[in-house]
Amino acid sequence: MDVEAAIRERVRERRIRVPPAPSACLQLANLLSHDDWSVTELDRIVRADPAITAVVLRAANGVGVRGREPITTIPGAVSRLGARGVLKLAWASAAAHTATATGPLLSLRQRAWREALVAAHVAQWLAKPGPGRVAPFDPETAYVVGMLHDIGRIVACSALEDLFAQHPEADTRTAAGWWALIEDLHQAAGGALVEAWQLPHPLAAAVAFHHQLGAWDWLQTVNEVVAQVEGTPHVTPDTLGSIAALDTATCLDLARRLPELVDAIRLVDPALPQVDANASPWELDAVHVSTGDETTSGALISADDAGLLVSLTEPLKTRLVVFVRVAQLQFHAQVEVAGEYTRLKPWALDAAQAQAMLEWRASLRRAA
Repeated sequence: MDVEAAIRERVRERRIRVPPAPSACLQLANLLSHDDWSVTELDRIVRADPAITAVVLRAANGVGVRGREPITTIPGAVSRLGARGVLKLAWASAAAHTATATGPLLSLRQRAWREALVAAHVAQWLAKPGPGRVAPFDPETAYVVGMLHDIGRIVACSALEDLFAQHPEADTRTAAGWWALIEDLHQAAGGALVEAWQLPHPLAAAVAFHHQLGAWDWLQTVNEVVAQVEGTPHVTPDTLGSIAALDTATCLDLARRLPELVDAIRLVDPALPQVDANASPWELDAVHVSTGDETTSGALISADDAGLLVSLTEPLKTRLVVFVRVAQLQFHAQVEVAGEYTRLKPWALDAAQAQAMLEWRASLRRAA
């Protein structure tokens, strides 16, 4: 069968499966659209969803916002995070459930989810008041817009997986080939989600029209930063300087803060492992990888600009971000399948980690 023609027809005719609408998120968005909203009603909505309750309380007690006393109630979390801070975490929690469900394109949905989280945080940074402000919304609204504007990628992934369930022989492309098709379909697939969920403005407009010129140009800037983060382990002010909409001060600030992405994602995905600074170094030729709820190890095959090629004793299920220890290095990385091996691509390194990586690779070359 012609898979591309079939999926395009399904998307065009809206014959695709859309994830269930996150009722708590929509209720919160509707509540906060009115000036007379009450904390009591917000508390009721959040407590009705255990997953959202957990992520909100975890964030309220996080390192960056921690006060003298632990927060154990939603009203207390609202006081510490702000109502729109609660809303952005609710959206992130809801999106995570859809993005991490099992399926043949899990690695691509996890990539879409990781990029959505990066986009959310970049959008939030670019919305903060100041001379370098790019986004036209308050930071919390910009966060949700950044996270959801490309959610059609996840819908398109699910639509393809439904097609594979009926026609297993149709899954013949590489991951890169499917990703290219998903990119081409994501705006139309996002339109189906907007209709099904009846998203409020500006979320609906961001999903449906973010590739149109004009009001959504700032999202193109967000996506350019995301592309730098995805493609470069250590994003520098110089690399960000190629993005026309960013001034020098913004480039410096973003480059300094991008390594915070790991901690930001951990608020939503508690399985992301912490860096254990006190752990003893591993032997030179061994690589140890942790996802938070699973650990494996293996041998280093090679290390170059594309990352570390390793032979692991057990395959990894995740493609989001993992924690890697090798020799004296500790860093987070993306995961890619590379034939019989696994490629670990260093991700969101700070300057010290990037320098240590370069020195380690140089020592390997000298040893060889």
